[in-house]
Amino acid sequence: MRLFLPSKQTFMADLYSPHQIEKLITELNTRLNCSVDASDYSDKSYSESSLSDLLAQRYYEELTGEWTTEKAYSQLKNGLLKMGVGESDIHMDTKLNLLLPSAGRRIKVQEWSSKSGLELDVLKPNGILNGLLTFLFFVFIPLGIGMDWFFSGIGMVVCAGGIFLLNKTAKNFKMETLGQLSESIAWKLYLQQQKSGATASMQTVGDEVKRAMQLV
Repeated sequence: MRLFLPSKQTFMADLYSPHQIEKLITELNTRLNCSVDASDYSDKSYSESSLSDLLAQRYYEELTGEWTTEKAYSQLKNGLLKMGVGESDIHMDTKLNLLLPSAGRRIKVQEWSSKSGLELDVLKPNGILNGLLTFLFFVFIPLGIGMDWFFSGIGMVVCAGGIFLLNKTAKNFKMETLGQLSESIAWKLYLQQQKSGATASMQTVGDEVKRAMQLV
């Protein structure tokens, strides 16, 4: 009787390549709202069972681990490295203005947010202009009550439009250093984590990983 032995090609077909793993992690990051770095698994191919176990454990730790300044800093740093910023230029006390110059800053912040997997609400409008328009907006309210709502209404609309435009074109950082940004993000996400009280089970995460693997 002749036994059939799987060929090398058959074994290789069961392995997940770095490209497949990258697609899988992108899918899982979206599903689980995490930011696992695919490059951590780009050094080799993995079998389905080993990859499933590795990713289930990794995402479980991501979902249940408390947010710290160091964790937020690590993700922000990874995002900057993916954008081509030199590692020697990235430190806790690095000025944000030096990391991202004002030219094209809004687009760069959006890219940084995407690369790091963190929502970065870090830009603010010009403080003097924004304050002046806000002040004038509220000044027009009593003027409208005591004098003419038509002209006061026009003034309020102009002020509101100016405030909206300033916020849409804002490019000044709300904080000064990368460390301050890391601390702000970590505190915000920690409070959200505590408020939700949601704890993911290993079984739930594992099932989600397996469902995503069927799509790759």
